[in-house]
Amino acid sequence: MHKMAFSIMTAMMLVVGAGMPAHAAMPKQVTVKGELLDMACYSTMQMKGRTHGKTCGKRCLASGLPAGIVVNGRAWTLLTNPAPLAAYVGKIIKVTGRMDSVDDTIFPKKIWWKMGGMWMSVQLRDQLHH
Repeated sequence: MHKMAFSIMTAMMLVVGAGMPAHAAMPKQVTVKGELLDMACYSTMQMKGRTHGKTCGKRCLASGLPAGIVVNGRAWTLLTNPAPLAAYVGKIIKVTGRMDSVDDTIFPKKIWWKMGGMWMSVQLRDQLHH
């Protein structure tokens, strides 16, 4: 199930990228902070927050649906395995990676979640993060 959802998301990104004009901006390296959310519920019903994250959001990411981050009111899809992020839905996270403003995506290199005043690293588990 996880592999299928990730494969579908990746295929969609490739199709969207194929139609990108030659003058489109190249992805840039960034570090951003914002609320972690599940893109399925956010994109259809604007659901977010810790209450939603503890229940539906956690189940969505654990099942392989895409994760995202809201930064200054704009949602960005995180192109990584969402399962390791499931426990942090609705919490503030910090992401370092390549941001593509054409597709509203971030390919994370590193993700942290905030516990108290400290940033704790999240172990990403996919084919690019071992």
